[in-house]
Amino acid sequence: MQRKISPVAKQAVAHYIAQSELLNEKCNSSALQQVRKQAQALLTEQAFPTQRDENWQYTRLTGFVQNHFDIKPAIPVTSEQIRQFMPDFPVIMVVFVDGWFNEGLSDDLESLPNGVIYESFRDAVDIVGESSKLYDREQEINKEPFGILNSLLMADGFYLQLANNASLELPFFVLHIQTRGNQMSNVRNRIELGENAELTLVERYVSLVDTFEDENLSACTNVVTEIELSKYARFKQVVMQEQNDNAFYFNNQFIDQADNSNFNTFYGALGSQLSRHQNHIFMNGEHIESQQNSACLAKDNQTVDSRTDTQHNDVWGNSQQLHKYVLTDSAVGVFNGMIRVDQKAQKTDGQMDNKNLLLSDVAKMDTKPQLEIYADDVKCSHGSASGQIDKNQIFYLQARGIRRAEAIKMITHAFLLEPAESITNDKVRHWVTDRLSAGLASIHQ
Repeated sequence: MQRKISPVAKQAVAHYIAQSELLNEKCNSSALQQVRKQAQALLTEQAFPTQRDENWQYTRLTGFVQNHFDIKPAIPVTSEQIRQFMPDFPVIMVVFVDGWFNEGLSDDLESLPNGVIYESFRDAVDIVGESSKLYDREQEINKEPFGILNSLLMADGFYLQLANNASLELPFFVLHIQTRGNQMSNVRNRIELGENAELTLVERYVSLVDTFEDENLSACTNVVTEIELSKYARFKQVVMQEQNDNAFYFNNQFIDQADNSNFNTFYGALGSQLSRHQNHIFMNGEHIESQQNSACLAKDNQTVDSRTDTQHNDVWGNSQQLHKYVLTDSAVGVFNGMIRVDQKAQKTDGQMDNKNLLLSDVAKMDTKPQLEIYADDVKCSHGSASGQIDKNQIFYLQARGIRRAEAIKMITHAFLLEPAESITNDKVRHWVTDRLSAGLASIHQ
């Protein structure tokens, strides 16, 4: 049965296909052109999901579809303008402005340690050539609607490779800045860690609001990141989404893990009118560990959507998840988590927990933790709880001389910051908790 597509959605599809054609006219890579052409056919057939689609039932795309975002050259940005977004600890800094790598604002990447290679996506396409591994996962990526859009408008991003036993002493910090309304930052990244390699990656998504002619203008960030971990590789990641409250944010991560590798990721969501962050983890070896935590804060009419799909495909896998939401005003939170255990994946230990704090009577949380188990010797659990602050907790603090408003702040603060405890780097963890605390302060004013 052919999918029914509304006239508004058809207009959006036509707009993005026209944008894709403009990119192809300037592209010298036939492989990349073909990837975009395939995405054009898929988008024409499927368009964008609606609330009739099960995975999008609670995440309305009406506002996104009505906006027609453009891929445009970045406007000039100074180091002084981005100073407010820089971390307070030493890092290796990479900056993207409106989806384009900015060499002038980034650190000198020619002096990276031996065994570490960084290229912008545009340069990686030219260096790796037509047989590039950059497109190996297109079939999987194109199962996601915004994966299709990312393939359609693939323009820039980064390629980071660590050889066997290579490591970076400092965190690799990637700053993504939006500078204008009606702009789409469409980013494709690929990270490869060799055997026993180690990397800490921190990503921050922000809006340079003072450059917008109209602060009500919205922009969109659409990211796909492929992460490949070889045996014994260790990858630690923090993603902080702090865009303008009128922005849109979509991020799909695809993680392949080999024997004894370790993947630890934390996602913090504070901004955007609509955000959706997804991890797709393929645990394809023995004794693999993964940890996925998130802390999401939404206010006004924001919708914050976080999802995980964790596939245990071999024995002795261990996955741990803790996802917490704080919602106030008319905000909507969405969590969907799946742990799949293959028949071969005996001795699996998979734990997933989602807890949600509603600070208003009209805030809404839709949650769906899931288990799909085909092995018979496993230890797996999942759970979810949503509610308002326990009055007994408030009374306990008030009985000790703490005013009610301050008691609510303390309880909310302790609740939201718990997932960040999984961040093992002290400086990064303190920076993240400061960002979350600042977000909480804004809703208690």
